[in-house]
Amino acid sequence: MRYSGARQALNAVPGESGGTVTTTNQQQQFPEPLPAAPNPWRLFTAFNTPGPRWPGALRAALSMLLPGAVALLLGFDAEMVLITAGSCTVIYGEGHPYRARITIMSVVAALLIVGSGMGAFVGETVWGHIRAGATNWWLLLTAVFATAIAAVLVFCANALRLSPPGAFFIVMIASASTMTPRLGVEPLEVAMWCACGALTGIAVGMFPALIHPAKPETNAVDVLEKAVRSFKEADGGSIAKRHQAETALANAWFALADARIVSGGRVIKPSGAELVQRALAAQAELVQVNRERKLSNEADTAGDQPTYVDSTRLAIPHTRPTVTYRLYRSSNWHSHATITTLRVVIASLAASVASIALGFDRPDWAVVSVVMTLQWGPELIPGTIRGVHRMVGSIVGIGLFSLIYLAQPNPCVLLLCLATAQFYAEVFVVRNYAITVIFTTPLALLMGGATHGALGPTLVSRISETALATFFAVAVLWLLFRNAESIQHRNLVRRCYSAMGNLIGALTTKTPAQSLEYRRDLQYELLGERRAIQSLAADIRHSARAHWAEHLDVQSTGYYLLDYANAHADRELTLEEIGELASRVRALSLRHGRN
Repeated sequence: MRYSGARQALNAVPGESGGTVTTTNQQQQFPEPLPAAPNPWRLFTAFNTPGPRWPGALRAALSMLLPGAVALLLGFDAEMVLITAGSCTVIYGEGHPYRARITIMSVVAALLIVGSGMGAFVGETVWGHIRAGATNWWLLLTAVFATAIAAVLVFCANALRLSPPGAFFIVMIASASTMTPRLGVEPLEVAMWCACGALTGIAVGMFPALIHPAKPETNAVDVLEKAVRSFKEADGGSIAKRHQAETALANAWFALADARIVSGGRVIKPSGAELVQRALAAQAELVQVNRERKLSNEADTAGDQPTYVDSTRLAIPHTRPTVTYRLYRSSNWHSHATITTLRVVIASLAASVASIALGFDRPDWAVVSVVMTLQWGPELIPGTIRGVHRMVGSIVGIGLFSLIYLAQPNPCVLLLCLATAQFYAEVFVVRNYAITVIFTTPLALLMGGATHGALGPTLVSRISETALATFFAVAVLWLLFRNAESIQHRNLVRRCYSAMGNLIGALTTKTPAQSLEYRRDLQYELLGERRAIQSLAADIRHSARAHWAEHLDVQSTGYYLLDYANAHADRELTLEEIGELASRVRALSLRHGRN
């Protein structure tokens, strides 16, 4: 049987098979060391392999090819490139179970259609004034528009803890749309062509549901098992392979939750029980490998975005809180989402103003470059490496655009070039920043009408704007809000205490079913606190070291409460049991001077 040793270890953990919880103090039994500092070279060369991407990449290419071919047949050669805007919709649905995928792609389609239409309208206004003899500072309006779109989407993506690609493609499309007046296309037409690509993307993305309705969640578990096996076979503690395993673990549980197979830490759809058992066995195997190698939950710096998974746990995790709860939770000045948004806004506006002052004509390009670097709120070293990735990828991508420009392909060949770029953008979007940018750069340039100008000035302007954006993004990362991680971690520790108190109160006054949301919220805060101290360890190690002991105690006590409540979710706890849980939280507070 697959992972038989891991299954035995799993079954021995109290609280996961309905038995009485005696201890789930895993952090005390297997104390975690402080996460290692980020290694710049490993980050620069990291190449993540989260699983096969070609099926989704093929769907992304088809979402461009099908409506593009129809447009060419109808004689809309110039408008054909605008379909690329909407075809990005399918990328956002990849990996999600079909019941969630349709909702996600519909929301993204609406954002892309509205964003491209608004961007085209802003561009029409700006270029209309410039052609009439007004100053080039009118271009600042395009930068403000792109920055506003980026601010809202970056905040939401971080507050909701969404997965890649996050805000990037939507910001890229909305920003590039401000340049569509160069193609001579009206704003409503831009939105219409975007809608063609978006609707095709939704149809292509949902088509496999007719063949294998459970394919996404099955694939997620398959990828998890393969990633854990690869990490186990790797020599030493490979940061890339460990990230792949932990990302696959988070994705698998999200897929099982979105497919409504698990909820509240339990299986609610019996037909999916085998997938859950396989995921649990793989998770136990990952825990075992981490313990054998004495690895902590390292700062998640190898990939695109934090995974928010605790790889020391052996239980079915709760689903995420509601959208309203997550947005409200981040609505304060010191939250990760707020600090990230402020950095994006400041760097974007600074780079845009510098771009216009130097005589360049695509300040929106600078905004997209800043978003690519800062959108997930990276730590100092990883953020700097991402800036380098953006610069290197853009230079190569601009070179690729130059080849297309010089070849002067006919519309059919150009359509194939666009579809190929879309294909590889999807393949590499979660694997490597630099390679992804190589293929997104020609898309943005073609959509922005770069073929209508001289090649030399375009090359100089785009490379210069990318360099400006990278400089300001990295400068903002190193110079502004340097104490944000410390404040954020202190706030999250307080929230963990509050969440533990709220759960004890709910267990006292509410039914087990009514207390489910309090268990879910406690897990959410524990994952947030864990991620915050990992970030602190990457940037301010002495502060992380000073708070490490309390972090371990908070995690241990919080999960003890969570596991006990999960193990007895079918009955009300006695006052003696609740008193024992409360005494643990009280002892924790006294031990760390929280009273």
